[in-house]
Amino acid sequence: MIMIEYLVYLSILIPVLSIIGIVVFRENKNARDAVSVLASVILFCIIFYLYKLVEFPNTYVFILLEPIDNISLAFHIEPLGLIFAMIASSLWVITNIYAIGYMRGNNETNQTRFYSFFALSIAATMAIAFSANMISLFLFYELLTLLTYPLVTHSGTNEARRKGRVYLGILLLTSITLQLTAIILVWSVTHNLNFRESGVFQNLTIDNNIL
Repeated sequence: MIMIEYLVYLSILIPVLSIIGIVVFRENKNARDAVSVLASVILFCIIFYLYKLVEFPNTYVFILLEPIDNISLAFHIEPLGLIFAMIASSLWVITNIYAIGYMRGNNETNQTRFYSFFALSIAATMAIAFSANMISLFLFYELLTLLTYPLVTHSGTNEARRKGRVYLGILLLTSITLQLTAIILVWSVTHNLNFRESGVFQNLTIDNNIL
């Protein structure tokens, strides 16, 4: 159980830690790009090892913070989230290799910044995949939105910045007005935001009818 918990945290930390190497070797493109690719391979191996290690239907929940009862920043492992993490980590390997050729072939500027925010975005994606409740999912989704903004506006042109503002506006507006509102409504009814196999309305009784 402890090993699984460490691996979940490590899957989020590996992309973040890779930024150290990416920045340190910013003047050496080969070394910088190698760090990015190596980090993506290590992450995929961690997720694959998790897949081999966990045993469902066992429950794996890891709470980081719980400022209010039943409202926590927490992670858990369940089949769909693990599959999502595996797909995302494998795509990081593929897109890293593609990005190297694309960036160099087009002599793109700010390549170090691109790889750094790409890694941070993957870290947020791993956190989303392992989110144990609605509030964790919401916070990490908002973080992912902000971290992908520099990728959307990477070229630095006025057009790219304009599209970046539209990108932020659409995602933040919809998530805050729709997702956050839904979370508040669910909390007001159930006082529980945890993801459960039978749904958030499990054991909720209204007018003597159990939903």
